[in-house]
Amino acid sequence: MEPLKPNNHPVKARILFVDDSKLIRLAASKMLADRFDLVLAENADRAMEVLSSDPAIQVLFCDLNMPGQSGYELLEKLRARRETRLRELPVIIITGTDQLEKERQRALDLGATDFISKPFRASELLARATTHASHKEAVRRLELLRQQQHTDPATGLGSRNYCRQRLDQAISFARRHGQPLTLIHLHLAGLGRLINELGEPFASRALDKIGATLKDVVREEDTVYRTGTSTFCFLLPATDAEGAQVLRERFTPSLETLGIRRDGQALDIEVRFSIQEPPLDGSMDPESILRAGLTSHESERNSNGQVSMDLEEALARIKSGDIDSVSNQLPKLLERLQPLLALAGHSSRGGQSGHG
Repeated sequence: MEPLKPNNHPVKARILFVDDSKLIRLAASKMLADRFDLVLAENADRAMEVLSSDPAIQVLFCDLNMPGQSGYELLEKLRARRETRLRELPVIIITGTDQLEKERQRALDLGATDFISKPFRASELLARATTHASHKEAVRRLELLRQQQHTDPATGLGSRNYCRQRLDQAISFARRHGQPLTLIHLHLAGLGRLINELGEPFASRALDKIGATLKDVVREEDTVYRTGTSTFCFLLPATDAEGAQVLRERFTPSLETLGIRRDGQALDIEVRFSIQEPPLDGSMDPESILRAGLTSHESERNSNGQVSMDLEEALARIKSGDIDSVSNQLPKLLERLQPLLALAGHSSRGGQSGHG
């Protein structure tokens, strides 16, 4: 059986039709082949081989009474499998006119999804196939969406949402077992501005390379997430601040390794780190912990111990929805903007006097 190949045409739903009658298989092929990617099998053993090796099968039509393994046995084995796609696969049972209600009930008890009686009409067969293939595809898309919420699509790293979930779990584990827990926050200051300025394809290449590089440097027990436009978080279980300080050197990426260079020149990006030991007593929720860590980069503190944030980073954080961290820095940002505001006011007054 040939695998599906990508092309420019819509991909047809793949359906497996199992019946020991060659005539029934031929009739099904005439009715379904134009609308679906149809796979035929003559017995339950062959059907199980196809189902085990082909994850693209979306619906199974299966006769009940076949030589060798029956449709009942195939259905029972499917519903007992560990793979979710097989346990939940829509199975439409093909019944004969001579089959009793108790046989249909047995199939239902074993996990049958629907029935169709022989001899079937083309309209009935198409309706069953369309309905259950559409439902299976909808379930698949929902599952894919759920998985994608855990992943930052640009870098392939865990998303901020997933970081919150894992951090909550890690805090509970550390508290129960009396173990330390540390976060390392990495900030590639200026990355957001460069992404906006240079656009595609630079952004895709750079972010993909960053994700691959950061995943490669973490230990097996550690995980790394993208928590903002230019910020990343390493979750380090059973590691104290001193151990994190040692790992910080390992995690420090070179811009050249990350591919953040253009025309042979290093771009205007600064690597900044902060190490955070989150409270394990439940006094802060995971989102608050992340916000505190993301606004406490050691290299960004001024002589008064206050965090300094540049305008580009502030704009990037506002765009990503992180309003609170910018609000905390608003007085300092406005203070730094005063020279520009004064210049703008002076230019405006000069223009007005010139027109007078």
